[in-house]
Amino acid sequence: MRPPPPREPLPYEELPLGRLDSARIEALWRYHPGAPRRQTVLPDGRMDLVAHAALEHGASGHITRITLAIAGPADRPATVAHRAPVWSMGVRFQLGWGGACLGLEPATLVNQVLTGTAAEQALGPLASPLLAATDSHALQAALVAAAAALAQRAGPAPATNPSQARALQALRWLRQHPGAPLHALSAALALPERTLRRDMLAAVGLPLRSLAGILRFQRAMALVQGGALPSLAHLAHEAGYADQAHMTRQFRKLGGFTPALPQPVPVVA
Repeated sequence: MRPPPPREPLPYEELPLGRLDSARIEALWRYHPGAPRRQTVLPDGRMDLVAHAALEHGASGHITRITLAIAGPADRPATVAHRAPVWSMGVRFQLGWGGACLGLEPATLVNQVLTGTAAEQALGPLASPLLAATDSHALQAALVAAAAALAQRAGPAPATNPSQARALQALRWLRQHPGAPLHALSAALALPERTLRRDMLAAVGLPLRSLAGILRFQRAMALVQGGALPSLAHLAHEAGYADQAHMTRQFRKLGGFTPALPQPVPVVA
Protein backbone atom coordinates (compact mmCIF):
# COMPACT_ATOMS: atom_id res chain seq x y z
CA MET A 1 0.00 0.00 0.00
CA ARG A 2 1.31 3.42 -0.92
CA PRO A 3 1.64 5.85 2.00
CA PRO A 4 -0.69 8.85 2.02
CA PRO A 5 0.70 12.00 0.42
CA PRO A 6 2.28 14.49 2.83
CA ARG A 7 -0.02 17.21 4.07
CA GLU A 8 0.35 20.64 2.59
CA PRO A 9 1.63 23.09 5.22
CA LEU A 10 -1.06 25.44 6.42
CA PRO A 11 -0.29 28.92 5.02
CA TYR A 12 -0.87 30.52 8.43
CA GLU A 13 1.61 32.22 10.72
CA GLU A 14 1.45 34.25 13.90
CA LEU A 15 3.50 37.43 14.07
CA PRO A 16 5.16 38.97 17.14
CA LEU A 17 2.77 40.98 19.31
CA GLY A 18 5.43 43.51 20.20
CA ARG A 19 3.97 46.06 22.60
CA LEU A 20 0.37 44.98 22.15
CA ASP A 21 -1.47 44.11 25.35
CA SER A 22 -1.27 40.32 25.45
CA ALA A 23 -3.96 40.19 28.14
CA ARG A 24 -6.45 41.47 25.56
CA ILE A 25 -4.85 40.60 22.21
CA GLU A 26 -4.12 36.91 21.70
CA ALA A 27 -2.52 36.91 18.26
CA LEU A 28 -1.52 38.97 15.27
CA TRP A 29 -1.72 36.57 12.34
CA ARG A 30 -1.37 36.27 8.57
CA TYR A 31 -2.93 33.77 6.17
CA HIS A 32 -1.36 33.72 2.72
CA PRO A 33 -2.44 30.86 0.46
CA GLY A 34 -0.48 30.57 -2.76
CA ALA A 35 -3.47 29.16 -4.60
CA PRO A 36 -7.26 29.05 -4.16
CA ARG A 37 -8.23 26.70 -1.32
CA ARG A 38 -10.95 25.89 1.18
CA GLN A 39 -10.04 25.83 4.84
CA THR A 40 -11.92 24.45 7.84
CA VAL A 41 -12.10 26.90 10.74
CA LEU A 42 -12.81 25.31 14.11
CA PRO A 43 -14.81 27.06 16.85
CA ASP A 44 -12.88 28.67 19.70
CA GLY A 45 -15.31 31.32 20.99
CA ARG A 46 -12.99 34.20 20.13
CA MET A 47 -13.49 37.27 17.94
CA ASP A 48 -11.20 38.50 15.15
CA LEU A 49 -10.64 41.71 13.22
CA VAL A 50 -9.50 40.75 9.70
CA ALA A 51 -8.22 42.67 6.68
CA HIS A 52 -8.51 40.79 3.37
CA ALA A 53 -5.98 42.20 0.88
CA ALA A 54 -6.36 41.74 -2.88
CA LEU A 55 -3.00 41.82 -4.65
CA GLU A 56 -2.28 43.21 -8.09
CA HIS A 57 -1.37 40.50 -10.61
CA GLY A 58 2.31 40.61 -11.39
CA ALA A 59 3.08 43.06 -8.59
CA SER A 60 5.03 41.89 -5.58
CA GLY A 61 2.96 42.68 -2.51
CA HIS A 62 1.11 45.67 -3.99
CA ILE A 63 -2.42 45.84 -2.55
CA THR A 64 -5.21 47.00 -4.83
CA ARG A 65 -8.16 46.60 -2.46
CA ILE A 66 -8.76 45.88 1.23
CA THR A 67 -11.97 44.50 2.71
CA LEU A 68 -12.44 44.57 6.48
CA ALA A 69 -14.29 41.93 8.47
CA ILE A 70 -15.14 41.28 12.11
CA ALA A 71 -15.72 37.63 12.93
CA GLY A 72 -17.97 36.90 15.87
CA PRO A 73 -17.61 33.97 18.28
CA ALA A 74 -18.37 30.59 16.75
CA ASP A 75 -19.76 27.42 18.31
CA ARG A 76 -19.63 25.29 15.15
CA PRO A 77 -17.09 24.62 12.39
CA ALA A 78 -17.13 26.64 9.20
CA THR A 79 -15.47 26.27 5.80
CA VAL A 80 -13.92 29.40 4.33
CA ALA A 81 -13.03 29.72 0.65
CA HIS A 82 -9.85 31.68 -0.13
CA ARG A 83 -9.10 32.95 -3.61
CA ALA A 84 -5.66 33.91 -4.83
CA PRO A 85 -4.14 36.43 -5.13
CA VAL A 86 -5.79 37.42 -1.83
CA TRP A 87 -4.27 37.05 1.60
CA SER A 88 -5.52 38.01 5.02
CA MET A 89 -4.06 39.58 8.13
CA GLY A 90 -5.90 39.74 11.42
CA VAL A 91 -6.02 40.36 15.14
CA ARG A 92 -7.47 37.70 17.42
CA PHE A 93 -8.77 38.99 20.73
CA GLN A 94 -8.40 37.03 23.93
CA LEU A 95 -11.47 35.09 24.98
CA GLY A 96 -13.80 37.46 26.81
CA TRP A 97 -12.22 40.64 25.38
CA GLY A 98 -13.42 40.87 21.77
CA GLY A 99 -16.73 42.55 22.53
CA ALA A 100 -15.21 44.98 25.03
CA CYS A 101 -12.44 46.02 22.62
CA LEU A 102 -14.65 46.33 19.55
CA GLY A 103 -17.59 47.90 21.38
CA LEU A 104 -19.94 45.17 20.13
CA GLU A 105 -22.23 42.66 21.81
CA PRO A 106 -20.69 39.25 21.08
CA ALA A 107 -24.03 37.44 21.42
CA THR A 108 -25.35 39.32 18.37
CA LEU A 109 -22.48 38.03 16.21
CA VAL A 110 -22.44 34.31 17.04
CA ASN A 111 -21.46 32.38 13.88
CA GLN A 112 -21.60 35.61 11.88
CA VAL A 113 -19.15 37.97 10.19
CA LEU A 114 -19.51 41.72 9.73
CA THR A 115 -17.96 42.73 6.41
CA GLY A 116 -17.40 45.84 4.37
CA THR A 117 -19.34 48.91 5.47
CA ALA A 118 -20.68 47.23 8.64
CA ALA A 119 -17.15 46.42 9.82
CA GLU A 120 -15.91 49.90 8.90
CA GLN A 121 -18.70 51.52 10.90
CA ALA A 122 -17.87 49.39 13.93
CA LEU A 123 -14.22 50.48 13.75
CA GLY A 124 -14.96 54.15 13.10
CA PRO A 125 -11.86 56.29 12.36
CA LEU A 126 -9.61 53.25 12.89
CA ALA A 127 -10.80 51.82 9.57
CA SER A 128 -9.25 54.56 7.39
CA PRO A 129 -5.53 53.69 7.88
CA LEU A 130 -6.32 50.02 7.27
CA LEU A 131 -8.15 50.74 4.02
CA ALA A 132 -5.38 53.07 2.86
CA ALA A 133 -2.55 50.51 3.16
CA THR A 134 -0.86 49.68 -0.16
CA ASP A 135 1.55 46.96 0.95
CA SER A 136 1.87 44.32 3.66
CA HIS A 137 4.17 46.42 5.88
CA ALA A 138 1.77 49.36 5.91
CA LEU A 139 -1.18 47.04 6.57
CA GLN A 140 0.57 45.33 9.46
CA ALA A 141 1.51 48.70 11.00
CA ALA A 142 -2.09 49.93 10.65
CA LEU A 143 -3.45 46.71 12.12
CA VAL A 144 -1.11 46.90 15.12
CA ALA A 145 -2.12 50.54 15.69
CA ALA A 146 -5.79 49.61 15.46
CA ALA A 147 -5.34 46.70 17.87
CA ALA A 148 -3.59 48.94 20.40
CA ALA A 149 -6.36 51.52 20.17
CA LEU A 150 -9.08 48.88 20.49
CA ALA A 151 -7.38 47.39 23.55
CA GLN A 152 -7.44 50.85 25.13
CA ARG A 153 -11.06 51.32 24.06
CA ALA A 154 -12.00 48.45 26.38
CA GLY A 155 -11.19 50.70 29.30
CA PRO A 156 -9.22 50.04 32.50
CA ALA A 157 -8.81 46.77 34.35
CA PRO A 158 -11.94 44.57 34.53
CA ALA A 159 -12.30 45.50 38.19
CA THR A 160 -14.38 48.39 36.89
CA ASN A 161 -16.65 45.88 35.13
CA PRO A 162 -17.68 43.27 37.71
CA SER A 163 -19.57 41.17 35.16
CA GLN A 164 -16.56 40.85 32.86
CA ALA A 165 -14.25 40.25 35.82
CA ARG A 166 -16.44 37.33 36.93
CA ALA A 167 -16.52 35.94 33.38
CA LEU A 168 -12.72 36.09 33.08
CA GLN A 169 -12.35 34.38 36.46
CA ALA A 170 -14.76 31.66 35.33
CA LEU A 171 -12.77 31.18 32.12
CA ARG A 172 -9.56 30.67 34.08
CA TRP A 173 -11.27 28.11 36.31
CA LEU A 174 -12.74 26.21 33.37
CA ARG A 175 -9.32 25.93 31.73
CA GLN A 176 -7.83 24.60 34.95
CA HIS A 177 -10.64 22.07 35.55
CA PRO A 178 -11.58 20.48 32.22
CA GLY A 179 -14.67 18.33 32.43
CA ALA A 180 -15.76 19.63 35.81
CA PRO A 181 -19.54 20.12 36.16
CA LEU A 182 -20.80 23.66 36.09
CA HIS A 183 -22.15 23.43 39.63
CA ALA A 184 -18.53 22.90 40.74
CA LEU A 185 -17.59 26.16 38.99
CA SER A 186 -20.46 27.92 40.75
CA ALA A 187 -19.34 26.56 44.11
CA ALA A 188 -15.67 27.40 43.55
CA LEU A 189 -16.46 31.02 42.68
CA ALA A 190 -19.25 31.29 45.25
CA LEU A 191 -21.59 32.63 42.61
CA PRO A 192 -25.02 31.47 41.42
CA GLU A 193 -24.85 29.56 38.14
CA ARG A 194 -27.46 31.93 36.74
CA THR A 195 -25.14 34.88 37.35
CA LEU A 196 -22.24 33.09 35.66
CA ARG A 197 -24.37 32.24 32.64
CA ARG A 198 -25.41 35.87 32.29
CA ASP A 199 -21.84 37.15 32.71
CA MET A 200 -20.42 34.70 30.17
CA LEU A 201 -23.08 35.52 27.61
CA ALA A 202 -22.28 39.23 27.95
CA ALA A 203 -18.49 38.81 27.77
CA VAL A 204 -18.13 35.99 25.24
CA GLY A 205 -21.52 35.75 23.56
CA LEU A 206 -21.94 32.00 24.07
CA PRO A 207 -23.88 30.03 26.68
CA LEU A 208 -21.72 28.87 29.55
CA ARG A 209 -22.28 25.17 28.81
CA SER A 210 -21.43 25.62 25.13
CA LEU A 211 -18.25 27.50 25.98
CA ALA A 212 -17.18 24.81 28.47
CA GLY A 213 -17.57 22.25 25.67
CA ILE A 214 -15.50 24.36 23.27
CA LEU A 215 -12.70 24.77 25.83
CA ARG A 216 -12.69 21.00 26.39
CA PHE A 217 -12.54 20.42 22.64
CA GLN A 218 -9.66 22.88 22.27
CA ARG A 219 -7.82 21.16 25.12
CA ALA A 220 -8.25 17.80 23.40
CA MET A 221 -6.87 19.24 20.16
CA ALA A 222 -3.85 20.67 21.99
CA LEU A 223 -3.18 17.32 23.67
CA VAL A 224 -3.22 15.53 20.33
CA GLN A 225 -0.85 18.06 18.79
CA GLY A 226 1.44 17.63 21.79
CA GLY A 227 1.72 13.90 21.07
CA ALA A 228 2.65 11.10 23.50
CA LEU A 229 -0.93 9.85 23.93
CA PRO A 230 -1.24 6.05 23.92
CA SER A 231 -4.93 5.83 23.00
CA LEU A 232 -8.16 7.71 22.40
CA ALA A 233 -9.40 6.54 25.79
CA HIS A 234 -6.45 8.33 27.42
CA LEU A 235 -7.17 11.42 25.33
CA ALA A 236 -10.80 11.44 26.49
CA HIS A 237 -9.74 11.15 30.14
CA GLU A 238 -7.03 13.82 29.95
CA ALA A 239 -9.28 16.27 28.09
CA GLY A 240 -12.08 15.91 30.63
CA TYR A 241 -14.68 13.93 28.71
CA ALA A 242 -16.91 11.41 30.43
CA ASP A 243 -15.66 8.68 28.08
CA GLN A 244 -14.46 8.10 24.53
CA ALA A 245 -18.00 8.01 23.12
CA HIS A 246 -18.71 11.42 24.67
CA MET A 247 -15.53 12.79 23.12
CA THR A 248 -16.42 11.40 19.69
CA ARG A 249 -19.85 13.04 19.77
CA GLN A 250 -18.34 16.40 20.69
CA PHE A 251 -15.67 16.15 17.97
CA ARG A 252 -18.39 15.54 15.40
CA LYS A 253 -20.41 18.47 16.70
CA LEU A 254 -17.59 21.00 17.05
CA GLY A 255 -15.15 19.80 14.41
CA GLY A 256 -17.18 17.84 11.90
CA PHE A 257 -14.81 14.86 12.18
CA THR A 258 -14.04 12.00 14.55
CA PRO A 259 -10.90 11.97 16.73
CA ALA A 260 -7.89 9.98 15.59
CA LEU A 261 -4.28 9.72 16.60
CA PRO A 262 -1.88 11.21 15.81
CA GLN A 263 -3.45 13.75 13.41
CA PRO A 264 -7.15 14.39 13.97
CA VAL A 265 -7.74 17.53 11.94
CA PRO A 266 -8.40 17.11 8.22
CA VAL A 267 -6.92 19.66 5.87
CA VAL A 268 -9.58 20.75 3.40
CA ALA A 269 -7.81 21.40 0.11
